Amino acid sequence: MTGGIPVVVDGTVQCHPNKAQRKQNQKQITALMIAVLTTLSAVAPFAIDTYIPAFPVAKEELNTTQSLLQFTMTSFFIGTAVGQIVAGPLSDRFGRRKPLLTGIFVCLLASLGCAFSPNITALLWFRMLQGIGGGFGMVLGRAVLIDMTEGPELFRLMNIMQGVNGIAPIIAPIVGGIIIEFSYWRNVFYVSVGMSLISLIGIIFLIPESLPPHRRHGGGMRTFLNNCRILFGRRDYLGYLLVNAFSAMTLMAYVSASSFVVQDMLGFSASAYSLIFACYAMGLMSMSLLSARLNRSVPPRSLIRIGLTMSSAGSLLLLVGAFNGTSAWFVLPGFLLAVPAQGFIFGNGAALASSRARDVAGTASALLGLGFSFSASFASPLVGVAGNQSSLPMAIVMCAGAMVSVTMFILVGRLGSKTA
Repeated sequence: MTGGIPVVVDGTVQCHPNKAQRKQNQKQITALMIAVLTTLSAVAPFAIDTYIPAFPVAKEELNTTQSLLQFTMTSFFIGTAVGQIVAGPLSDRFGRRKPLLTGIFVCLLASLGCAFSPNITALLWFRMLQGIGGGFGMVLGRAVLIDMTEGPELFRLMNIMQGVNGIAPIIAPIVGGIIIEFSYWRNVFYVSVGMSLISLIGIIFLIPESLPPHRRHGGGMRTFLNNCRILFGRRDYLGYLLVNAFSAMTLMAYVSASSFVVQDMLGFSASAYSLIFACYAMGLMSMSLLSARLNRSVPPRSLIRIGLTMSSAGSLLLLVGAFNGTSAWFVLPGFLLAVPAQGFIFGNGAALASSRARDVAGTASALLGLGFSFSASFASPLVGVAGNQSSLPMAIVMCAGAMVSVTMFILVGRLGSKTA
């Protein structure tokens, strides 16, 4: 067997690329390729809540209820989870390129289906299909990067990708609101159509197959579950997965509850809230890009430590504020610390986890995405338990996410890995 270093994985001999080959792969990555991979991995996060501002008019046109419209979010999350579970092992068996093309094509068709849905039942099914296709993009965009890069370059590119993924669900409602303000509400789904089409064309012309045949392995769901068992036994991989997952809980608690806290409790106007929301989103993006720039000289764990410190401080400030009348003097600085800080966490956490799982990169990427999605989906209902009467549930969820994330970070630093 030629072309790399023979290793045994799941009882079979596979040939992993040696360091010289990975460096050659890194030289092949262009700015356009990075843009395509980032776009396809951002399709699902962006599609999560773009159409939330359209709920009132959509409710009337589709002759449905608010609860059923909200369930279209749940159906999307279910689809995303299914897509990620399927995409990981499928790509480990057949390579990255064919599943990528299939998944993004499904997402494109499903987005069109959402735009033309005649009733709520159709919208529910198309949203699930949209989530499945988007889940493919989330998993396989990361997997291609893991296949083709290593070291500081992997951390740099993962920071860019994760930064975009983190900011996408934050700016999506803003974009949706602008579209609805000036056009028909169904047009919000054409944003996903456009992103899917750009990704599809980019994959066809720019993204090569990054997993050669001698590195593939089959077995379907049985192999996927076995790979999960292997990965859960790698304490450093599991630790960084949980760091990201619980940081996602902090971020999505903010996304879910900040509107009623800032507008209903602090008394800011809708336009003022949109401006504040946009500023925090730009802060997250800026921190992600800064992290990508610093990766060549600063260890990734140091960057995560800074991010977790800021996130914890901001969340604690919000908790103190919740017991002191929810003043703007606590809320706005708390958000300013907690939200942009995620830009130092997500990319570096994902890259550190992925670097421990090159032999099963597809499955590892799927679990990273699932951890993020499940944690984020739990945050939304938890912050709403007190309605719009208190900011305490939001503050508690954000603090819990930050504290567990810090705990996992400390543990993985102390325990290390037996399988590194």
